[in-house]
Amino acid sequence: MYDILIADDSAEIRKGLMLKLKWEDYGFRAAAEAADGAEALAVLQERRYPVLITDIRMPVMDGLELLRECAIRFPGTKTIVLSAYDDFPLVQTAIRKGAKDYLLKPVIKTELIAALVSLKRELDAEKERTIAQLSRGELPESEAASRIRAYGLAEWALAEQPVRFAVAEMRIPEARAPGGAQSGDSFKEAYRLLMTEIASQWGSHVETFGEKERPDRMFFVVHSDPSVTRNDGDGRQDGLLGRFLADVREKVVRYLRVELAIGVGHPVSGYRNWSAGLASSLLALSRSKSDKVSQTIYGDDPDEDNELSFAILRRFCLAVENADEGEALQTLKEISEAGKRSSVQAFSFFLVQLGLRMGEIIRKYDLKNLDPLRLLWPYINSAWDCDAIDRIVRDIREMTLQAVASLKGLKGKGREDTIEAIRKYMHENYGEELTLSAIAEQFHYNVAYLSDSFHKSTGSTFSDYLLGIRMDRASRLLQESDLKIVNVSELTGFSSPAYFSNVFKGYYGMGPNEYRKKRAHT
Repeated sequence: MYDILIADDSAEIRKGLMLKLKWEDYGFRAAAEAADGAEALAVLQERRYPVLITDIRMPVMDGLELLRECAIRFPGTKTIVLSAYDDFPLVQTAIRKGAKDYLLKPVIKTELIAALVSLKRELDAEKERTIAQLSRGELPESEAASRIRAYGLAEWALAEQPVRFAVAEMRIPEARAPGGAQSGDSFKEAYRLLMTEIASQWGSHVETFGEKERPDRMFFVVHSDPSVTRNDGDGRQDGLLGRFLADVREKVVRYLRVELAIGVGHPVSGYRNWSAGLASSLLALSRSKSDKVSQTIYGDDPDEDNELSFAILRRFCLAVENADEGEALQTLKEISEAGKRSSVQAFSFFLVQLGLRMGEIIRKYDLKNLDPLRLLWPYINSAWDCDAIDRIVRDIREMTLQAVASLKGLKGKGREDTIEAIRKYMHENYGEELTLSAIAEQFHYNVAYLSDSFHKSTGSTFSDYLLGIRMDRASRLLQESDLKIVNVSELTGFSSPAYFSNVFKGYYGMGPNEYRKKRAHT
């Protein structure tokens, strides 16, 4: 269910929209309202809403200024604009500023429904990507909480209520379709669509996501009910999870005539532990039999005092990504020592997590000839003695040295060129919204590493350097043109003239009007 914020200066129109249809039937809830753009921004500041429906003409702050502010401060919010027939030029401007759709007043119910259906498709895809990123530990902390709330995942990801991950791998009996239609891309797409449809029928109890690299696999996140447990001969199943998996198996066999191997992870609470839950489901799947018979394998909880924690994994991967060979090898030594004191299950579980996280780094930087999961998979659940652990660590060490060497080549030799390219980009695009995280993503850098490298190369922080560019350009526009302050503000990347004037005064010791007058007399 996605929450909607409605902004219109007419209370009658706001009320009419809320009563126009049964929003819940289309996956939405008309949850909040605002009388103008400034009030809408204040509401969004308190809590991010995934959808905003706004009038174009409003007092205090109109719809166009609201759209501009949303694009800067709440870029994930989808907007639909309301307009009268004579507002079409403004509608065109709104579309250019990122509005997803527009509705003419008075709003026709069928047109509103069509706009909502289109938006829901887009939001569902983004929600799936968000769940996948949370599950793999890919989403930065700075974005996680707002994305979780925007997509209605707070009960899952922020609360203490446990969830369990399950991975379902499609297995096609060779006798059934030797090289036939069941092995093609269209069949795998049918599998994905069926699994998504099954999950949707379980409402708020189940979420699902897939991965491009393995179209034969689908992942589920299921609300866990530890108070209801039973054994039905197919392993341990809590009530909801057991019924859901039985439903999945029955429908996949009935509609697609294939078998399923399902790995079920241990319960985890809070999104910071989701990557551990995902890893434990993959570890459970790794213990499945190689035949084509449907089977469900449950993973045990990891050791509570396990020294191979998420913290040591994060430290190792951060060192690799920052091309810090010394720190990476030192952390690997600690992993080796902790592995010898851990159970086979705990160490195997850690190897799956390590393979997943290293795989993210390798994909992010497009490093060739490195496949950590393929390297580590033969060792999963077979590290029975210290000699085996030594062999594993030697292989990980070799992979680490290769990754660090490749990253040093990217970040060492090319670092100054990259920083220069970023500086050039900033000088050419200072009028747009520029953030360190967006630049880091565009140039394929870790945010912390780029921040440090930029400071070392320029002697300034990213934000100070950008501010310097904008202030220099603003001062020249004030001296060399008759542009109004509002235009100078917009051209130099500021969202409002008042904010621009405050920043300018803090930088030059006087406001823009005073600066212009003084320069005119010199």
